[in-house]
Amino acid sequence: MIVRQFRRIFIVVAILVVAVFGFHTTAKAAISGAAGFSVEPTTGAQPTASKDDFFTVSAQSGQSYPLTMKITNNHKYPIKVVVVPTVAGTTSQGQLNYSNLSHKVDSSLKYNWTKMGPTKKTIKIQPKQSQDVVENVQVNAPKLNGAMLGSFYIYSPTVNNKAAKKSASKSGMHLNNVYSYAVSVLFKVGNFDEAQPDLRLVRVKPALLANNPAVFINLQNFEPKYITNNDMQVDAKIYPANSNKLLFRSNQKQMNFAPNSNFDFPISWGNEPMKAGNYQARVHVKTSARSWNFKKNFTISPEDANRLNRQNPAVKKNYWPLIIIIVIILIILIGILFYWFYRKGQKKASK
Repeated sequence: MIVRQFRRIFIVVAILVVAVFGFHTTAKAAISGAAGFSVEPTTGAQPTASKDDFFTVSAQSGQSYPLTMKITNNHKYPIKVVVVPTVAGTTSQGQLNYSNLSHKVDSSLKYNWTKMGPTKKTIKIQPKQSQDVVENVQVNAPKLNGAMLGSFYIYSPTVNNKAAKKSASKSGMHLNNVYSYAVSVLFKVGNFDEAQPDLRLVRVKPALLANNPAVFINLQNFEPKYITNNDMQVDAKIYPANSNKLLFRSNQKQMNFAPNSNFDFPISWGNEPMKAGNYQARVHVKTSARSWNFKKNFTISPEDANRLNRQNPAVKKNYWPLIIIIVIILIILIGILFYWFYRKGQKKASK
């Protein structure tokens, strides 16, 4: 199941990153794409580390597992390659994120595999040569029953810098070309098959979504088990507090959820101006195994509503309050002038 999901992630991520002038792929055996270097995961010394386009390790706490990757430089010049161990996250589109370089992990994560021995490595590979990179993971998770999921994120500063200079010389624009691979790593620890994902709604906050006012519903999977195979569906609705009048709704299918991670699910206000007030979010999350229902009250302050509306070009500016104030001021000024001329005429008449 997880094998099919990893391959789907490879296709989706590759398409998305190419669309923004980059290239990212899950490494496969002996693959060499536009980056000009290849990454081949190998079994290493432990038979439980499977050779495929990722690592799957049936692990026991207290044991050490060497994970070996063969990196080949297909260029005619030497290159530097950087290998970074990362913890998998979940994107706002509900997809597994194997390129999480922020080093910020979810509050529910108790066992971080990147703290169990693997380190960031920088190596130099000569032209048309290969080099093995060995990352040793000393699993220290005595109470874990479930998954530790992440990747080795691999990129070449040499290749990326040359690509950026080449694009600048051709177009006169500096494009941020990033060629990289993510070799997925899954540790199955303890009673892995008995572990199940579990979700909760953490918070609701207003923010911008593509220049439109929106609210973001933060969902958290606080257990060490993933949801894969596009098995998750989210149906989120916004109501006024203490009312059943539906205001906004967002429904998304074919989603996934990394273990011990969270993501912000957006509900756009569209072209409508955001109004300050008290609201309630009602969220239904469903998988083939179970479902969750959440309700959470939240408040949008006048400051947040005005700030987000000002940044939305589609929201028409309401100048009527300003026009009314100007008209009132003009009426007062005309009244003062009229009274002044009236008093002046009265004084002349009395003389």
